[in-house]
Amino acid sequence: MPDDAPIRLQLTEVRLERFKAAFKPKKPIEFGAFNVIIGRNGSGKSTVLEALQWIDAALRNNVRQACDPYRGVHDLVNIRSRSKKVYFRVELQWNHINETGSGVDYGLKIRETDGKPDIAEESLSLFDDNGQHQLIRTENNTRYICPSWQKQPIPFSLPDRLGLTAALVSLRPPMDLASRTIDSLLSFWNNAVFLRLNPLAIAAGSDKDRASSDPLLDQEGRLLPALLGELSPTQLSELARAIHRILPDMRGVEVVEPAGRGAKASFSLFERMPSRGRTGRRQFRVPAWMLSEGTRRITAILSLLQHDPPPSLLCIEEIENGLDPWSVKAVLNELRSASSQGVQVILTTHSPWLLNHVDVADILQVERSEGDTLYSRFKDKDTVKAYIDHVPPGAIYVSE
Repeated sequence: MPDDAPIRLQLTEVRLERFKAAFKPKKPIEFGAFNVIIGRNGSGKSTVLEALQWIDAALRNNVRQACDPYRGVHDLVNIRSRSKKVYFRVELQWNHINETGSGVDYGLKIRETDGKPDIAEESLSLFDDNGQHQLIRTENNTRYICPSWQKQPIPFSLPDRLGLTAALVSLRPPMDLASRTIDSLLSFWNNAVFLRLNPLAIAAGSDKDRASSDPLLDQEGRLLPALLGELSPTQLSELARAIHRILPDMRGVEVVEPAGRGAKASFSLFERMPSRGRTGRRQFRVPAWMLSEGTRRITAILSLLQHDPPPSLLCIEEIENGLDPWSVKAVLNELRSASSQGVQVILTTHSPWLLNHVDVADILQVERSEGDTLYSRFKDKDTVKAYIDHVPPGAIYVSE
């Protein structure tokens, strides 16, 4: 690979300990470019996405704010841990897509101290065939940033900020492999998106512009008008074509600028309908609040895929919500196509029917037994191996 070639990272492993539903899974959770997570209610499907989203929120703000949606750090720690040491641990690994044998390891341990989150340990290492270079390490309760071009490590003393925040910004001067990897990791987190789309929030409108700490799209989808405002005319045209492929009567997208102080930006789609006139049909503007809930969700997902850059990681909870079967298949096709272009996709679903329309190798099953959570590839289960040539994956899953 040329010395100045961009590095592409893909999240390949997540290890959890004492985080929400995951007490201490025996194996790492392995991810590919396109992933569909299945499992019963309370099994731990959302747990792994919430761990990633927690780190994303801590990077954009700080660890205390990342805990706010959970009423503090206490409710993030697995309930089996609360009588002893109160902490959780998350470890991540990324591999270079375009350079085998190299990647990034990141580890984080968060304690509860006096009811508040306390960063007990943090580490960041780059690895390749020649070994590891540690960029963040923790010694004697002190975290250090370790630039490769400096002899002495730099103590990092901000108690509510991840050292990864400083590392992603400060470890940059020489454009060597380490620096370019850090740039890629910065891009990964800047462009990670976690969605639990709320159609009412999508229709509510937003400020015209995103704040610098905001993701491309917030989890409810409220920032969709701001996202649409970042698309070029060409990208909006491509978005309209993508929506038209799924909803044939929809022909265009328009961003509605806020009018007056305190007003919100919004958006409309154009729908072709019967009307009086020479042709008997014309395009009518349909504002966001008059669109169906499924149409709003489709617009949000496809808008992300048109953005430049697109999401590095796109996680969507219960992708089938609000979508008819034909739209589910079409959206899956769009997401699968995006995953082949560098967008890593992780979906959760409760739909066995949906499983019949994805590659069985892309399905990750979560099971829970007596307080233990197990994440495993669906294709590796004995029942799947025995019947997959004759029975659809969804039927095998339901009959287990």
